[in-house]
Amino acid sequence: MTTARPTNQAIDRAYQRLLAGEPDAPSDLITLLLEPLIATLTRTFPTLPNPEVIIDTVTDTLFRFVQDPARFNPARGSLWNYLLMDARGDLRNRWQQERRRYQRERPFDPVAHDLPDRNSDVEETVIRALVPGDLPADRSVANLIARLRAEIADSQDWQIVRLMLEGERSTVVYAQVLGIADLPPAEQRKRVKQAKDRLRVKLKRLRETLR
Repeated sequence: MTTARPTNQAIDRAYQRLLAGEPDAPSDLITLLLEPLIATLTRTFPTLPNPEVIIDTVTDTLFRFVQDPARFNPARGSLWNYLLMDARGDLRNRWQQERRRYQRERPFDPVAHDLPDRNSDVEETVIRALVPGDLPADRSVANLIARLRAEIADSQDWQIVRLMLEGERSTVVYAQVLGIADLPPAEQRKRVKQAKDRLRVKLKRLRETLR
């Protein structure tokens, strides 16, 4: 099986066959997309301690999709980007679970425990970045998280914020989240910058109100 990304036309044909209920359509769509999605996520996450988790995640994503293809809305972007975002979200969740399990099993280390990036909860991590040091006496993390959620309510924006926190620099990764991977590179860079700048303004405004 090839690891090259199929064309949108080839993916759409497989998707339409799936919707039409053709008996071989589920296995054909999985065969078409399995290796390309694995290859893309492997390039995105080249330092995972256990690369096999990518194979498991992509497989689960595709099997889940072929069981309920109607949940995809073509008006919101390509099926490739939809499945890639779905698999990437599951992969991050699995890795966070592994990190939490590791933290539970390792001996308690007060120094490591106090590291600011130890928390896998992106919302609390954002709060700690916006309000370094001790929180105001009249404000709890839960209260500040509620304000943060109100300020950044869109799930796509959250994925961008998460990538920014992780230090992601690749335009391609952000473009996949935004569903603009099919655009020319220059346009991708422009739109990614616009999205990041917009979110930086939101976070800056929130930080001002929290002081």
